[in-house]
Amino acid sequence: MNKLLHANFSRLIRNKPFWIGTLFMLAMGILFPLVSYFNMMDDGYTRFLDSSFLNCAFFIQIVSSVFCGFFIGTEYSDGTVRNKIITGQKRSVIYLANLIVCAAAGLFMCLVYFLAHLAVGLPLLGSFRTDLTTVLLFVLCTLVLSLALTGIYTLAAMLIQSKAISSVVCILTAFLFLVAGTYINARLSEPEAYPIYTYSSDEGLGEEKMEPNPRYLRGTERKVYEFLYDVLPGGQTVQCTSAESDHPQLLMAYSGLIFLASGGIGLIFFQKKDLK
Repeated sequence: MNKLLHANFSRLIRNKPFWIGTLFMLAMGILFPLVSYFNMMDDGYTRFLDSSFLNCAFFIQIVSSVFCGFFIGTEYSDGTVRNKIITGQKRSVIYLANLIVCAAAGLFMCLVYFLAHLAVGLPLLGSFRTDLTTVLLFVLCTLVLSLALTGIYTLAAMLIQSKAISSVVCILTAFLFLVAGTYINARLSEPEAYPIYTYSSDEGLGEEKMEPNPRYLRGTERKVYEFLYDVLPGGQTVQCTSAESDHPQLLMAYSGLIFLASGGIGLIFFQKKDLK
């Protein structure tokens, strides 16, 4: 395991997609507080550091998918995976070594975003408006979410030998999660009834009564949507980005379970995989 980890980390340091992803996260971490500052100077409305600090959850979902697909796909295209097995390396060790390195890369890119945002945002925007404990909880939630995403993308990339196909699958999965999370958020945000409003007519002022919203989720259906919103990475991304969840600890627990489950499933299927 140690030899494989050393080899994988050495390859990571020379990996272009990793550094491109890191530079992208660095750029986003710098750009958002700058934009907030210039907007504040322009319109006079106060901006706070936490307005974009947790956007990392959105970006890492996409960046991690690109990185994992290319990093692991290159191992297949170069014949490295087969060579490792031929030289006597256990499949479980090969899988875990790739999972650990990809997870470390995702966490590193998240930290780059957070540190860059703090370095630029603190002098320009001041401290957080939200309670610091809450911010730290959602930062931790984002980091655990990054692990869950890495587990899913590693599972896909390790079971698909084609570098091109695995990369596309990982990226499409990331966008599918985001679309699903956004859709579920929109459904859960539907008001129970339309608000009352007044209108004028030839007969004078009138008033509309409250009307039930047919799209409002109720009962079991609402509970299912809430469960999916908490479990799916896309729903967690929306909640982490907005820092609006009432139970970030539960989100972390679900992310941890996803990481362990995807790793376990990947190990089982990779053991049986026919490497051509």
